[in-house]
Amino acid sequence: MSIKTEGKSFLRCSFRYGTSSPKTFTPHSKQLAPTTRPTDTRAEDEIVQHILSHRPVVHQKNVWAFWDRGWDTIRPWTKRNIIDWVRRLGPEWEVRVLDVVPDSPRHVRHFVDESLLPPAFHKFGHDHAGQHKSDILRLPLLYLHGGVWIDVGGILTRYLDDLWCKIEDSNDPTEVVGISTTVGSEAMPDRALGNTFIAAAKGTLFIRLWHEVFSAVMKDRTSSLDARLDPLFTHLTPFAFPSSTSSSVKIPVEAFAVYVAQFTAAGRLFALVDPSIGWDSPRFFQENLMLFNMDEMFIQNFITDWSGEVRFTHLSRPRKEPVDHADLDQLASQEFVETCLGHSLIIKLSQGLIPEPIPLAKIWNRPENENADVAPGTWAAYLRWGSVHLDQGRPLAPISKEAKAALLKRAWTAGVLEIIDETTPVSEAVLLEC
Repeated sequence: MSIKTEGKSFLRCSFRYGTSSPKTFTPHSKQLAPTTRPTDTRAEDEIVQHILSHRPVVHQKNVWAFWDRGWDTIRPWTKRNIIDWVRRLGPEWEVRVLDVVPDSPRHVRHFVDESLLPPAFHKFGHDHAGQHKSDILRLPLLYLHGGVWIDVGGILTRYLDDLWCKIEDSNDPTEVVGISTTVGSEAMPDRALGNTFIAAAKGTLFIRLWHEVFSAVMKDRTSSLDARLDPLFTHLTPFAFPSSTSSSVKIPVEAFAVYVAQFTAAGRLFALVDPSIGWDSPRFFQENLMLFNMDEMFIQNFITDWSGEVRFTHLSRPRKEPVDHADLDQLASQEFVETCLGHSLIIKLSQGLIPEPIPLAKIWNRPENENADVAPGTWAAYLRWGSVHLDQGRPLAPISKEAKAALLKRAWTAGVLEIIDETTPVSEAVLLEC
């Protein structure tokens, strides 16, 4: 695989929200510094019109997202996430938010032949139908066009080029980049890879097979309610939260197992060897998959014990330049915000299945908090500015070979869509020496 990239020129740019005056802040953390790369300084309305336009795919530096009911129904703070992706990434990346609104120029059919989608894509009618449509869609988009999938609830805090260059480098074995379910040294058994953030080149075999498995499970369902019990999954370890999961998080295990059915579909592939098509999961897992710990998207949850109210308090707190370091509240908010900016690939604000503690996303969804994420003079405004205009000093550190070895225990020899039972050959998954 060899993909040519054009040379880059970097310059310092100021930052605007709408027609407001340029505003800069001074980071305290030594791990954060003003970016020297170009950012998109167009007015917010101009960027929105660009997002709403139809643009044919002409290269693989694409960012894909989906909101089934269209742009006008997306929450304001979530729209600003996407707008800031455009600002941060600049003109080299194309950001698209697809939908299934009739006659929309962003309808999925303009980018994916709908025959590649299982009938369930059009039949889902349950509470989380939009999420599962999104799950189905992300894989064929990456397989057909290449690029990066990001859930719309994610605040991007880094450029993507340092990851993408590994995928496009013909001398680098990396084919897929993702965030694992690993917290510390423990992951969800047989569900090592999440789907909030996925990067892959066009035509990647793993992405195609992942879509085949997930489509076979979803097929013509009208609800994903019993997807976790599908015969393609029955040989895998039943879903369980890692033991390190905070006791304050109240989520029914069965409901979450359904919600993350696509994680389980990837888990099937990671425990499979299919010689008929050259699929060797231990080799792929070792050589071709770059995984990052869940801290890269959930550190804001871990340092606040998942409390959205604590995060809302930090972000709503007034911030003055320079920060008064004699004020303990200011110090706490500064540490929270700069830890998020300095130690995250994305800041994923989840809301789907978490009833308590209440997530920040649900607090920002309230009408009275419509603009809380950009309220002038707050730590939230600094977070927004920093997500576009600050660079991290750290290199991204993927999960080590040793940590990967703990995630992959055994592999069955079978066809990709073959039902696995007690007669199916199974052996210990042997990872290769580096």
